[in-house]
Amino acid sequence: MIYKQHLKKTKKKSGFSDVVCWIVSIVFCIWLFWIIINPSQKGIIGNFVFNNLYAFMGPGIYIFPFLFFYGMVKILLKLGKPNKGFFSMLFGIVLTLSFLSSIMERIHYHFPQSNFDAGWIGYVIDTIMLKLFGDMGALIFSFGFMIIGINIIFEIKWMKLFEKIMVFIRKDWDEWKKAKEELNQKKNIIIEKEKNKEKTIISNPVVTEKQTSNDIKPLTPHIPAENFKEEKQKIAMEDQKTEKKAKQQEQFLDFKNFKLPPIDLLQKNNKSNVYLPDSTEIQSAKIQLEETLKNFNISAYISGIYPGPVITRYEITPSPGVKISSIVSLSNDIALAMRSIGSIRVIAPIPGKSAIGFEIPNTKRSMVNLREVIESPEFNSSKGTLSFAVGRYSEGSICIANLEDMPHLLVAGATGSGKSVFLQSLILSLMYRNTPDEVKFLFIDPKRLELTSYEGTGYLYDPKVTPDKVRVITDPKEASKSLVALTRIMEKRYKKFEKARVKNIQSYNKWARQNNQPEEFYIVVIIDELADLMLQAKNVVEESIQRLTQMARAVGIHMVLATQRPSVDVITGVIKANLPSRIALQVSSKIDSRVIIDSPGAESLIGKGDMLFLGSNKSKPERIQGCYVTEQEIERVVEFIKTQGGPSYPMYVEEEISFDGKGSSNEELSIALRLILERKRVSQDLLKAHFGSSARATNLLSLLEVKGFIYKPEGTNRWQIYFDKIESYLNSLENADKS
Repeated sequence: MIYKQHLKKTKKKSGFSDVVCWIVSIVFCIWLFWIIINPSQKGIIGNFVFNNLYAFMGPGIYIFPFLFFYGMVKILLKLGKPNKGFFSMLFGIVLTLSFLSSIMERIHYHFPQSNFDAGWIGYVIDTIMLKLFGDMGALIFSFGFMIIGINIIFEIKWMKLFEKIMVFIRKDWDEWKKAKEELNQKKNIIIEKEKNKEKTIISNPVVTEKQTSNDIKPLTPHIPAENFKEEKQKIAMEDQKTEKKAKQQEQFLDFKNFKLPPIDLLQKNNKSNVYLPDSTEIQSAKIQLEETLKNFNISAYISGIYPGPVITRYEITPSPGVKISSIVSLSNDIALAMRSIGSIRVIAPIPGKSAIGFEIPNTKRSMVNLREVIESPEFNSSKGTLSFAVGRYSEGSICIANLEDMPHLLVAGATGSGKSVFLQSLILSLMYRNTPDEVKFLFIDPKRLELTSYEGTGYLYDPKVTPDKVRVITDPKEASKSLVALTRIMEKRYKKFEKARVKNIQSYNKWARQNNQPEEFYIVVIIDELADLMLQAKNVVEESIQRLTQMARAVGIHMVLATQRPSVDVITGVIKANLPSRIALQVSSKIDSRVIIDSPGAESLIGKGDMLFLGSNKSKPERIQGCYVTEQEIERVVEFIKTQGGPSYPMYVEEEISFDGKGSSNEELSIALRLILERKRVSQDLLKAHFGSSARATNLLSLLEVKGFIYKPEGTNRWQIYFDKIESYLNSLENADKS
């Protein structure tokens, strides 16, 4: 009891003494400002202090109050902590002012007419430096020691300052290069236009003469009026089709003058959001960790400490003969001793090191902004077209990933763990690197909340509809149709690559530039909630995802699948086998963690973007704090992109889905219609049993509905069949074959 009362008294005294220290320090600093700045009304003590200080350090007295005030505030903020830094701050102030006075004394020596009277301290130090290093050496070394003093006071991180300067220089250089490239492109366009104009002027007269003299006159008497009208209509229809294709191609090429969004649309990270544990906290945590190991009779020592934005990793190297399991089993005891705000994750052992890692959450977490990652040298120097910002590693370094190398990505975690924010940062990262004619997005968002803000942008893509009708897909049935149509795009691209004798999209685009052919764009499919799609259209979705993840990489199609329900019925073995790159955010159990990354650990994460990233070439997952992007930032970027044009892309599926001409699709349609007439019913199971593929059955159902042969009224699950239309269509086909 007496000991507790003594503790209470000491706590009260220490709190009161802190307040007294603050008041006395602030009052003394204000008074010191006053007696130095004001030439009169100093008082007896003020005159005494001012005269002695001026005689001691000369004009340096005018800088002294600012350094003194900064040092006092910094020391007072560390009250109650060990190693307050009082002596180091005092040493830094004395060092700075002393060698500043020495520099002033050297200037006064060379320029006697100047009013630099450096005081006693300046004279003494300058005399010593002059004898040791000579005239110029005294000035150089005095300046160097003054810089050291400033570094001690303000704790300047020169490497970060140098990195910021280099980033600014590189950014300026890149902008200059882009401006130069744009200027060269404009010049080339002007030259090409001039050449084209010259060609048309030469060729037009020759054609008209030939047509009027030879071609048209002999043919006109032999063509009847009715047939002539029909042929004229056909020619007009063909001209309209070619004009439409030309307009689509021209509109698609307009994106070459597209301007990437400026970095100013993203927020800078506030200093209040940036937090790293200081040396005192790390030292006290190290002592606690070593004492905990000693209490359990484990011989080990801490070989490395790596502070990061969310966690600090302590690497423990056990002595020879100590089992790893004996240290790993102490994770809960260490969490209790360290008073951890969350679960402690253990890495046993750390890949490439003979040590065990304990990832202990910091008392405060630091926010990682998307802008700081995009501005980083790592992001700007990455060469991949589909490189995107992930966040920061547990030790604080920038993490950049490339979707081309993955080649597909699975993102899973509980509600509120940060999946949608991760997807937003991935999308914006790709938009900051690529124009709409280089990358397109197929957005599938059954939740209707996260991805709908990108509607109307030039990056939007859907292979089953025209650009003027493209939207973010929210209906699971429409999503299954789009995925089936995307498999057709994949097959069409493979045929095109086969003709060009290339193996991947990079080689094809290189070949296309050499042969004046249109280049192919990358297609990134982003599904925000896979569980809802699997619930309503599992067979079609799973088959389409399987085909795309197995084969689509070479033709530039990549998939990013996200789900909040990491169970085996959603992330099936077929899907998981084709998605070697995975990101696990916070989950509720070890079972969910094993489903995502085949190992426990995700249950120990602390949420809000804290993730484990398992790359395709990694044996163990790495811990990363993901980027954060606000809704306001997304709106600003989307508005900037919308001002430069809406969705535009060449339609590839129109030719395959059009049933006006001959082909395999027309034959499949007639077979399906005869089957419906024979069975007097229609369903996906019936078509699947006959054609052997659920994807083909779904596609045929949608085509039958579009052509008006079947219809499903709202609120029912039965198809209404128009048998008269089917019979008339089949009869017309038979008559066409006979003729």
